[in-house]
Amino acid sequence: MPSAKKDRKEDIFEAALQCFIENGYYRTSLDTIADKARISKGGIYYHFKSKDELFIKLFTYRCEKYFEHIRKEIQEIDDPEKRLEQFVSKASSVVIQNEDFLRFFLEFMAIGARDPEINKVMTEYYRDSVANFKHLIEAGIATGKYKKMNAAQIARGVYFLSMGIFFTYFTVKPDFNMVDEHIFHIDNTLETIKKKG
Repeated sequence: MPSAKKDRKEDIFEAALQCFIENGYYRTSLDTIADKARISKGGIYYHFKSKDELFIKLFTYRCEKYFEHIRKEIQEIDDPEKRLEQFVSKASSVVIQNEDFLRFFLEFMAIGARDPEINKVMTEYYRDSVANFKHLIEAGIATGKYKKMNAAQIARGVYFLSMGIFFTYFTVKPDFNMVDEHIFHIDNTLETIKKKG
């Protein structure tokens, strides 16, 4: 059973997520988050030293949960092709369930373009994402399911494609369904790397 301390931290994360989405990073204060979480400002300081730390910890916490969920779903699948397909399927379902986090993600990226500490965290996320996908592609190449190719370049391409879809969806009046578009383009990419015959 989760502890009250963990529950309180989750409450703060949820309140902070909503505040950062609604107001942006610069117009969000710890007072605003405390009001949203129905906790004292001192209660937030008990868990986090500053707004910066809360901003970063929220990002890393949600990303770790995202990857952990997907890893659990694919760890029992031996076939590399099926494992990669399941990875894409589960990643898409996580997107559906976490649209609020994707909005926050864009705010995090924007701040990271100017803030060295956040840029470092964003770079680690990028490298982990590419490494995870690269590993899945390499397993498929090793078993002959996929063509021999530069797995790192394909993995980076998938990352760029995903980020482009998310960024476009949240910054224009979209004429597409984000998840359908994501699945369509990732499926096409995977089809091109399959070994034929």
